[in-house]
Amino acid sequence: MSDKGIVVDVSLKKISVESYRDKPCGLCGQTQGCGNSLWGKLLNHKKNKIQINTEESFKKGDIVEMHYDEKKLLKISLIIYFIPLISILIFLALAQYLYGNNVSISIFGLIFGFLMGLTLSRLIVRSMNAELNITVSKI
Repeated sequence: MSDKGIVVDVSLKKISVESYRDKPCGLCGQTQGCGNSLWGKLLNHKKNKIQINTEESFKKGDIVEMHYDEKKLLKISLIIYFIPLISILIFLALAQYLYGNNVSISIFGLIFGFLMGLTLSRLIVRSMNAELNITVSKI
């Protein structure tokens, strides 16, 4: 899997890269940020920077291609998305089993399960020492 980026900062053996889209989105035609999504409007199209270790020399403004290890990215994504979902279902079922159809207890179980799932998935990803091993090359 690969993505394009633009180098925004260069330091010793590290570069900071922002996501870069050179082709417009098919939905609205924008190349920077999503013009249609609620998240894009709420978050004001903030750009995220990724710091990448590299031995190659880059300068500010270079357009680069970032290559990700697909298996690691998929594994991390599954952990981040499915553990909170499974935790929600377990705590919601547990709350309904113990307290019957009490709506307020069920909502509490849902929220508690979500927070526990987020915490657990974060701990698992950290314990895996999950690094994507991003490699970059000039375009």
